[in-house]
Amino acid sequence: MKPVLCFLLLTFASAGYANELTGTWVLSIDTPRGTQNPTLEVMQDEDRLYGVYQSLRGPLNIESIQFDGTQFSFPLKIQVPIGEIEVTYRGQIEGQTMRGMVQNPRGEVPFSGQRRLE
Repeated sequence: MKPVLCFLLLTFASAGYANELTGTWVLSIDTPRGTQNPTLEVMQDEDRLYGVYQSLRGPLNIESIQFDGTQFSFPLKIQVPIGEIEVTYRGQIEGQTMRGMVQNPRGEVPFSGQRRLE
């Protein structure tokens, strides 16, 4: 197969996968302060995925979300009483659900999510 054709097939295939992740997700994260339910809105601009993470602390823009068809990841900088911390969400989607781990300075905590059907 010619290199240009391979590139085009991979580009269109990954753009099609992105539709699996786009939309609004209601997350559930068990924290020491109880279960939190932020929302994650994933949008697409051509081949770039980005989003907005909405929690009790307000909205946070996500500049880039990595996605390969089922696996995704994105970093967030969150303002907490002791300052700013960086966390990384890593997970996978299966239909209308997602699950994964949130890496933070103290370790990892599991999360799950459900697509909000509009």
